[in-house]
Amino acid sequence: MQSGFIKPQKRAMVFIDGNNLYFGMKKNVGNYNLNYWKFIQKIVGDCELVRAYFYTAIFRKEDDEKLFNSQQKFLSYLQEVPYMQVTTGRIEKRGEALVEKGVDVNLAVDLVRFGAKRLYDVAILVSGDGDYAPAVNAVKDMGLHVENAFFFDEVSIHLKHVCDRFIQLDFDFLRDCLFASAIPAFVRNGVESKQAGEVEREYFDAIGEAGLPIDKELPPTDKNNSHS
Repeated sequence: MQSGFIKPQKRAMVFIDGNNLYFGMKKNVGNYNLNYWKFIQKIVGDCELVRAYFYTAIFRKEDDEKLFNSQQKFLSYLQEVPYMQVTTGRIEKRGEALVEKGVDVNLAVDLVRFGAKRLYDVAILVSGDGDYAPAVNAVKDMGLHVENAFFFDEVSIHLKHVCDRFIQLDFDFLRDCLFASAIPAFVRNGVESKQAGEVEREYFDAIGEAGLPIDKELPPTDKNNSHS
């Protein structure tokens, strides 16, 4: 009788191009209120999560105070996400435009550097940018695996082809990774074809499940005006 053999669990690292994901979410889902902990767990699947890295550029207060304050709130949220590390580039002002610098370089360097140190078995790259293809090939040459998670119509064909596996992001995949928000703009434009009342009801249901007090009357769900 053969003794049982348990295959070791693969270790995964997640590399998120923050700006790329933001615009992909906004265009394809209409709601960029992503629960990053749920999202990371879902794309990692059966692998053991080592760490997730989020790459973004930091706005300067003197360039745009509103954007700066909004981003600082978001970064504070990311710091609460388990196993999440934020790595920052910079924002440069060119005329009236604000340009992100250093983000793609930081991500590509870490992808290769951590692979060379054998800190992961599988890298999951959340981006549609084809400029990452050379770094992906370098990691594959080390005998490691790279998976690409992004929106089908937004991803570079070259990047998709060089990665070992493609995880297609869409509303159905992300449905249970979205925060239903009571903020009017998100309620109006947010969770795909759902009505504002339904989205708000989900939001307060989630608060109740978390054991937090609910002091607002929920709106009724109008089944007669559905546009789904």
